[in-house]
Amino acid sequence: MSWGQEEQLCQSDVGFGLAGLAALMVFASSGMAQSTVRPLITSRIDENDLVTLAGNTRPEATADNDRGRLADATRIEHLFLQLQRAPEREQALETMIDQLHDRNSPNFHHWLTPEQFGSDYGVGDADIRMIKDWMEAHGFEVNTVYPNHMMMDFSGTAGQIRASFHTEMHRLLVNGERHIANMSDPRIPAAWRPR
Repeated sequence: MSWGQEEQLCQSDVGFGLAGLAALMVFASSGMAQSTVRPLITSRIDENDLVTLAGNTRPEATADNDRGRLADATRIEHLFLQLQRAPEREQALETMIDQLHDRNSPNFHHWLTPEQFGSDYGVGDADIRMIKDWMEAHGFEVNTVYPNHMMMDFSGTAGQIRASFHTEMHRLLVNGERHIANMSDPRIPAAWRPR
């Protein structure tokens, strides 16, 4: 999770970098339409069976910088949920990027729109729907799913973050600047991990 300036609490750039959200990966090859992508989140979500998303706490989130937990009712706008594509799609994307720059390739400079990128290399619609439904069931407002199918913008309260992602949002003072950040790595349902 990245952090936001406290002064901009309602417009912060706080977000979960769920790069470890591997079960949201989509098994597909380049050019495969979203409607044919096999959903990977297939097991029941058990709120008691969780995995930790290591590496999602800022190094500045220390006891020395801590100025206390945000009140549960504190609303935080525009958090970001970053998704991860399947290894197969990652490889297809790397191949496509190489082709875009290869003068001998039929794909040379055939740039993609965000929608084409999402369809060919993003997370599948069924998995996005499942995550969106889970977030809304936990009281979050999903503001948008980006056309690249790799990121969601959502809003909620510090209490919803604590209850859903099992991490507390705190005020920090770092080098004279006030920020907000999570104090531990978020935890998510294990049903979202790779199978």
